[in-house]
Amino acid sequence: MILGLVSNCWHQQLAEGISLEKLISRAAESGYRAIELRQTCLGRFEDPQTFLPRTKALADLPQAFPELRFDLALAFPFLNPFGDAFLDRLFETGVAASQALSGRFHPHLRLVDLDTSAERLTAVPLPDLAAHLARLTRRLIQTGGWLSLEHARQPWGGFLALVLEARQLLGEEAPGLRICYDPANLLMASDTPEPTEVVRGLAPETLSMLHLKQFRDQEFQQLVGPGEIDWRRQISVLKSSGYTGPALFEIASHARIWEHLDQSRIYLEGLGASFNRQ
Repeated sequence: MILGLVSNCWHQQLAEGISLEKLISRAAESGYRAIELRQTCLGRFEDPQTFLPRTKALADLPQAFPELRFDLALAFPFLNPFGDAFLDRLFETGVAASQALSGRFHPHLRLVDLDTSAERLTAVPLPDLAAHLARLTRRLIQTGGWLSLEHARQPWGGFLALVLEARQLLGEEAPGLRICYDPANLLMASDTPEPTEVVRGLAPETLSMLHLKQFRDQEFQQLVGPGEIDWRRQISVLKSSGYTGPALFEIASHARIWEHLDQSRIYLEGLGASFNRQ
């Protein structure tokens, strides 16, 4: 798997005034090869009031770090097809920013819906929602890119059925729509899925990335270690399936974040994970 991290790991460092470029540089020196730039944790590369990405500024990053693959992550209610002018602007800005970040890789936009409730999700017919996701995906496909969707708090079964329906509508363009798989988020789902059973049901070609974090004592942890996600089983299943894509740490920000990242990587390697750091 390709070693990576999400920029909200650096929330504390960014708040202290350390530049995103300096943090990315240190990550690159440490062997990280995939960086997910998460809205609200972009430093000077986003508007501090609206948190809209600054597309022209972001274009500097793949020039400075051509060996890294970047994707942009936005909080966006993709499970609600009834948008407004600001959401339309946010999505189009995300598309443009993902193009600016692509460098020698494909543009990649990742969305997470933190707003749409389970009740709201079931209020719209699945075919209508699937058609909505297919339309969003085709916008990324026009740029040569991918759209990734991350499950948050909604029922996992409904989320997966929706993504698979949208991929079916896309036909040959289905590879443009993929899942950002975060097993720890499954613990928030109202239908209480079993993470090991979930990962066994995921085809590697439907995954864009894997998020690495742990949940214990009712909160997400500052390290990936023992907890409610059985990472040994997750890694074993993913290796058996042939998944070799990005695996990005998304642990809680901390003053000792680099030490925590190292400890988390070593822990997962002890469970059988293999990270490509070249």
